[in-house]
Amino acid sequence: MLDRLKAGSIRSDRVIDITELSDQEFGRIRVTHNRSGVLRLNIRTTGEVVLSAPFNTKENRLRDFIDRSRSGIRRALAEIKSHSHSYSDGDKIGRSHRLRLVTGVRVGATIGRNLVTVTLPADMSDSLKQKQVKQVVAKVLKQEAQRYLPKRLHYLADKHGYTYQRVRLTYAKTRWGSCSSKGTISLNIALMTISEQLSDYVLLHELTHTHHMNHGVDFWQELETVLPGAKRLDRQLRRYSPYL
Repeated sequence: MLDRLKAGSIRSDRVIDITELSDQEFGRIRVTHNRSGVLRLNIRTTGEVVLSAPFNTKENRLRDFIDRSRSGIRRALAEIKSHSHSYSDGDKIGRSHRLRLVTGVRVGATIGRNLVTVTLPADMSDSLKQKQVKQVVAKVLKQEAQRYLPKRLHYLADKHGYTYQRVRLTYAKTRWGSCSSKGTISLNIALMTISEQLSDYVLLHELTHTHHMNHGVDFWQELETVLPGAKRLDRQLRRYSPYL
């Protein structure tokens, strides 16, 4: 999607063969390897940023390339955002709700145990209707997440012997979760839009970060121990986007 960049002359004493980078703006960037000798960026329709690089590329060269490509990445992500999911009557919302769209005089919303009813004026533009619906969807997902995710994280941590300081519920457009060096685990409310199996993978992924802050061999070995098939689930998760 972005232009190629031929190998440069940036030098570093640190030569690593990494599979992921953590970026403050774009979250987790997946790194794949090629033999062409060039760096390439690809923005998936899910919003995932993928960097293809030669084997043993120096980390500062990868990060420099990302920094010089930020404007292009932002444009690509904005384009994906413009074609994001449109909500329709009858859609499933989260784990336990269905969406009902009705026409009325003014905007309104009612959130029941299993039904979310959004009232929209007939003369409202489609884009504004979607904006109103997404605000309600985010509220529903937050409520579901508050009831489910902290308890589920506590259960999995206790089951596998992990400890953490606290849990935060967030809405990030590109990352499902994160773990700080101080042991704070942040979980995206959009986890309520994917299967329990995949959301458990994210929770265990972040719990494993309480022992290993990077995505090195030790991290994946431990995660595969507590969750066999973790890498397969990681690949499945990449098909989805947390963007509502």
